[in-house]
Amino acid sequence: MVSIFILVFAVTALVRFGISQWRAIWISAANQQLSDSLQLTAGIDGAAIGAADFSTLLQFCSEVSPDLKKASPWLREVSAYYRAMTTFEQLFRVKVPSISSWAKGEMQICSRYAAVVLDQSLSMKMERRLAARAN
Repeated sequence: MVSIFILVFAVTALVRFGISQWRAIWISAANQQLSDSLQLTAGIDGAAIGAADFSTLLQFCSEVSPDLKKASPWLREVSAYYRAMTTFEQLFRVKVPSISSWAKGEMQICSRYAAVVLDQSLSMKMERRLAARAN
């Protein structure tokens, strides 16, 4: 019985550590500065990205680079996390506003991450075009 308790405790700790590590990776990416080219190309103000901008950014990602969702690390997982936070926000909006506001903050981080991924994709495309012209 004690060994089962230790196993459950260890697995729970490992899962919590994995989730924390995953969040730390994409939150640090989301905190990167957005380039001026993204702001001009997409008409997005980096400081004004909100929780509701995620679907717009994903749609723009699909238009600019259709394979970006598959090629980009974590974008699919962040999309799933965004949908879960949207559900939390809707469920707890009236009854528990603190959870709702926390979920909105998480949704904003997801939107910010999508903007950074889009920015990086646009930068790589621009660099490839410049390299092709130079050759």
